[in-house]
Amino acid sequence: MTQHVRSARIDDFTTDTTIALAVLDEYGQRGQAPTDPRHRRLDPAIGALIRPGPDNISVTTTSTPGSPNPLVLRIYRPMGVPRLLPGLVYFHGGGCVLGGLDSHDAFLRALAAYTRHLVVSVDYRLAPEHEFPAAIDDACAATEYVFQHADILDIDRSRFVVAGDGSGAGLAAVVAQLAETAIAAVPTHQVLINPQTRWLPATASRMLFAGGPYLTAALLDWCMTCYLPDPSDRHNLRAAPGLAGSLDGLAPATVITADLDPLRDEGEHYAHALAVAGVDVGLYRLRGAFHLLWLATAINPLVQRKVIGFIARRLGTGTDDHEALAPGFDFSAAGGRLSAF
Repeated sequence: MTQHVRSARIDDFTTDTTIALAVLDEYGQRGQAPTDPRHRRLDPAIGALIRPGPDNISVTTTSTPGSPNPLVLRIYRPMGVPRLLPGLVYFHGGGCVLGGLDSHDAFLRALAAYTRHLVVSVDYRLAPEHEFPAAIDDACAATEYVFQHADILDIDRSRFVVAGDGSGAGLAAVVAQLAETAIAAVPTHQVLINPQTRWLPATASRMLFAGGPYLTAALLDWCMTCYLPDPSDRHNLRAAPGLAGSLDGLAPATVITADLDPLRDEGEHYAHALAVAGVDVGLYRLRGAFHLLWLATAINPLVQRKVIGFIARRLGTGTDDHEALAPGFDFSAAGGRLSAF
């Protein structure tokens, strides 16, 4: 199958990254692990970067009864849309140690509003209290629950997305790999924002940005030690989807990376591997952006609008003329279609 690479106008967010990092610096946040346990769910420094999301969203909470570990699910439904909607299950980032429902609330309100999807945010268990495989077990259980209760939730099973950012994108990637074989759900698309697809070995971007900005090698190692204290688990495919040998037949993927992110290369390598396996992939790199800039709507809301616009277009629910080139690969071997924006 002929590969397809498309490039367009390049936007650069270096100035926005500089401003956002200055705000984090004012709070003393330079990529270190939180010392106050209350800040694990939402660091005040990160909160200072985020504006409230749109309010034309119905937000409700439910749980997964009957399972060994009941999970809280926050459901975002856009108003003024048809009853039956495409569904999107979302796993927040944070190295399986940090983050929670509130850390991504504003983004998920916007995502639901502009993609016209019913979005389900999963409050999965976090380390160090809950080590591997707790997070991926919860991700699989939540995906199965939402898919099996699609009729009650008014979700169209034929348009069912798994998504996440950072380690949450890694969870989504594993769920997509296990679909139909190990879990009773059939994702039709996967959205991976700055995906963490492995814990070891270090890629070139991990070494290049070991000192940040913001996401440092020390913080990544701390998360790994918390979530995967047993070194033998760090290459387990349920923790490191980027190490999978076969990716044939997986759902189409939308992969978004950031220029100044230690996770950049593993995300783009995974996009390339999916394309080689024949998967339809859209890859979008945010130029001059650090790991969290897409959340920083108080700095420049355009960054998040571009991310959501790209996702919406890939899901068939929107268009966006603002694109950026994601260079660095020879796509000539791709068996699927990889569109680099």
